[in-house]
Amino acid sequence: MLNTLFTLSALLFIVAMLVQIMAIQAFFNRLDKAHNELYQQMGKPKWKIQLADDTFRDALKYIRSKKFEELNDPELSVIYKKIKMTDYAAMALAALAVGITLFQAVTLA
Repeated sequence: MLNTLFTLSALLFIVAMLVQIMAIQAFFNRLDKAHNELYQQMGKPKWKIQLADDTFRDALKYIRSKKFEELNDPELSVIYKKIKMTDYAAMALAALAVGITLFQAVTLA
């Protein structure tokens, strides 16, 4: 039972991360279409797996600090909520997987 729950939480964690990747890219696409000047100033950010890229890292800081709210763009707000929702879901699923692992390690010891 616990193995199944662990596997399910790990798979759902991966799904949450994939949804978040798509939401971040959708955020950038929306900036490109609706706020192109800002998008250009930000260096045309795209989702990348490495945080060493200053353009991507700065764009994530822009999203996380909610600076986009001054644009009064409801679509960006909806995308931001999806990003935050997947953040919380991924953290909860990761915590569940770690908790199950710790529980099994303690009970089997």
